[in-house]
Amino acid sequence: MIRKRTVSTAGLGVGLLTALAGLAAFVPIQASADDPIQVGAPIPLTGPLASDGEVMRQGIRLAVQDLNEQGGLLGRELEITEYDIGDLTPDKLQSAASNLIERRNVDVLINGYGAMGPDIPAFCPYDQPYIHNAATPNVTDMMERMNCSNIFMATDLGGAFGRIAFDQMLEMGHDFDNNRIVILHGPYDWELDKAEGIAFSAREAGWDVAMTEEVSYGTSEWGGILSRIRGHDPALVVIELLDPDAVWRFVSQLRDDPPANALVYTGYTGSMPAFGEFASGGDADGVLGMTLSAHDPDSQEGQAFMESWREAYGEDPPYSIAAQIYDHVMIWANAVEEVGDVRDFDAINRTIHESEYEGLTGSFAFNEYRYVYAGSDLPPYLLQIQDSEVRMLMRNAEQLRDAVGSSWLD
Repeated sequence: MIRKRTVSTAGLGVGLLTALAGLAAFVPIQASADDPIQVGAPIPLTGPLASDGEVMRQGIRLAVQDLNEQGGLLGRELEITEYDIGDLTPDKLQSAASNLIERRNVDVLINGYGAMGPDIPAFCPYDQPYIHNAATPNVTDMMERMNCSNIFMATDLGGAFGRIAFDQMLEMGHDFDNNRIVILHGPYDWELDKAEGIAFSAREAGWDVAMTEEVSYGTSEWGGILSRIRGHDPALVVIELLDPDAVWRFVSQLRDDPPANALVYTGYTGSMPAFGEFASGGDADGVLGMTLSAHDPDSQEGQAFMESWREAYGEDPPYSIAAQIYDHVMIWANAVEEVGDVRDFDAINRTIHESEYEGLTGSFAFNEYRYVYAGSDLPPYLLQIQDSEVRMLMRNAEQLRDAVGSSWLD
């Protein structure tokens, strides 16, 4: 039987209250003890995040394949039920909850990120564990107000990653021409939170944050913004926008008439497969990006993961979210094995919260707010395009290779 908790909506915005409304009255599929365990995957398979959504799909499939090859979970096979959440709007997230939980009766929800807000009122009313990556102060506050005990963010807050990323850029060995930075960011909480983290660390380091501006998804012409950027003559240009096509257009147009000696940092978008495909065409060497955490290609576990990914998909795993979402599945599977009952959601949620899991990307220990801290135990990576490929530059504070200047620098 589907159990749905009553949650407090006091203090939530109109948009999120709308997302709570209209729960469809589906008749759920009733599973027997012999039926496959159902892994629900609400992931973006269309829209600007589709290339990363495909990586999420591949990572979940590989984890489920590995579990099934080991005899399944509690002696039962696992199956995946996907739902396309597209551009991450509240209605898409609520529809995902209705379809995956109310109709399909899945046992867990796994994704990389689910709109950084609207996913909380969509999935919080249920008991099934929901593991994702999009932690922001707004999300953690909402979870506390709604008393969400089933939601886990397997990453740190966006602002923490912003502060770490700026510190990494200062330590990567590049001689910046001046101490001026320009920051562009998208409208999502994650983008704003990370941009604010970068700005905070920049000011702490004595830099001048010369310009901050919100930009839109789907932007194709950047002339006016680039003109204002050039007027500030920055040494570092930051764009935090989870839209690979728009960010690549920005980089391409900036490259045609760049600020003198400016490096460009593209945030998490720089790790997405679609952005890497653009970069492979050349003339983007030196552009920086990041990923929240990734497999270590020098470790035995990382090499085994890379080999499994190559066998399954014929290419290396992207740095964006491949290993992270594999870990998400395994965090849940480990808790299920410990509890011994895939439908004892309360016990599974307690076990995830109270246990520490050693995964491909690092160590996961969820704090009281149900997210994890980035650092030496779960290291973020600074990336850079070198020789037309996305390469790891720094692992937390550890330098992995020498930085290069942008291909358009004097």
